[in-house]
Amino acid sequence: MSLGTTCSVTQRNELLDRRRKLEARITAYEHRISVIIKPDDDTQWSVQDGKIADIFPQWKQVSDDLLELDPDGWFTPEQERITLPSALAPGEIERLSLKSIAVIEAELRKGQITDALQGLRLALGEKSLCFRTQVRNADSQRTTHRAWDNVHKSDAEARKFRSTYRQARNALRRLNIDPGYVMTLHDITDDDLKVSGDLTDERRFGQRSDTLPWFWMTGEPVDATGPRMQECTVCICPLCVSSD
Repeated sequence: MSLGTTCSVTQRNELLDRRRKLEARITAYEHRISVIIKPDDDTQWSVQDGKIADIFPQWKQVSDDLLELDPDGWFTPEQERITLPSALAPGEIERLSLKSIAVIEAELRKGQITDALQGLRLALGEKSLCFRTQVRNADSQRTTHRAWDNVHKSDAEARKFRSTYRQARNALRRLNIDPGYVMTLHDITDDDLKVSGDLTDERRFGQRSDTLPWFWMTGEPVDATGPRMQECTVCICPLCVSSD
């Protein structure tokens, strides 16, 4: 949840309302999870679980005027740590006998990673499609500006999915449930989010699937003869190229 400095009063109020609702949901969750995990005064928390600020990199740009709209003071519940086994310091899962709960969280984190990588691939595919069909064909300053806005929007979506992926991967590392699976999860760099010319221009050579970032090679194999791929034959997007 974030707003730029040019947001309206209505938008600011909506943001504060959403944050208050989220805070209420987090409070209810913490009451329920405390019955299961039962942390005590000696419970140690991981210093690496951190916040999730990288998912919302623009939140610091919000105007300080929001403080005047919130009588209770500035708060960002989306930045707060949630009580989970992955948030505990090393050795605490065993001490509190939370191994079975940690296994459940690990499975949920795996699903989160799968969803994040799928969303990342789709966002990058949309980004490459915007390059090919909108940026290239823009014939005025207005259409060019709109085309690049769509590119930036897809890029922002991709970065959000990358942040979600990183959070889930770090949580799995702290849980230490399936190290073999964690070893298959690599970092996703800024270069991985770029759209290669080989992906947007069918006239360029070197369109080989092994030049794509690693996350294009994960998940279920793509059926090149399926209806979804048939719809993509007119564009050179990563989804199509990775199926070659």
